[in-house]
Amino acid sequence: MIDRYVAELDQALRGPRRVKADMLAEARDGLFDAAEAYEESGLDRASAERRAVADFGSVDTIAPEYQTELALAQGRRTALLICVVLTVQPVAWWVLMSLAGHGADEHTSAGYALVNDVVRWVGAGAIGVALLVAAATGAGVRYLGARRRLVRVSGFFAFLVCAVFAVLGLLLTLYNPATESLLGVTGLPMTALLLGVPLAGIAVEGRRCLTAA
Repeated sequence: MIDRYVAELDQALRGPRRVKADMLAEARDGLFDAAEAYEESGLDRASAERRAVADFGSVDTIAPEYQTELALAQGRRTALLICVVLTVQPVAWWVLMSLAGHGADEHTSAGYALVNDVVRWVGAGAIGVALLVAAATGAGVRYLGARRRLVRVSGFFAFLVCAVFAVLGLLLTLYNPATESLLGVTGLPMTALLLGVPLAGIAVEGRRCLTAA
């Protein structure tokens, strides 16, 4: 009966696999400990498990509390992923430019310089917001409470980051002095690899935020 209960709880929850697995394992261990205690007090095994599950609460009652914890974990994970991607991107772009034979002091067009400045400022702001979301869905819960709306904010923010930096990345590619051809080494294929793939990952995590919330 305990295994059936845990399986039903598993089906009711959405969120990071590792976090959910830990929560389910903890619930299962607690139920088995309670059942063993009831068994030692004189109940048969089936009755002991039934009593332990009844004391723990129905899935409809327990699942929302577990889901809130999973949602917060997903929001925090998404925010931290945004921080990592946006922190690594300038380094990856610099490496690409260096491999193409264009150093940091290479003459650039006014358009490229403008877009590059926008990327720096918007990137710094996005990292700051992501850190705030990560803090709010982590240690900040003790002050702000466990609010799923924070997770929704994280999800929509992830989509916004994807849209904004996809456009900025395309503009950087177009204005890049090293781009001799859009299909060349520093053209769209490399942009899709260095920027498109990480942004796609952020979008997936953003969608999971909305699902978990």
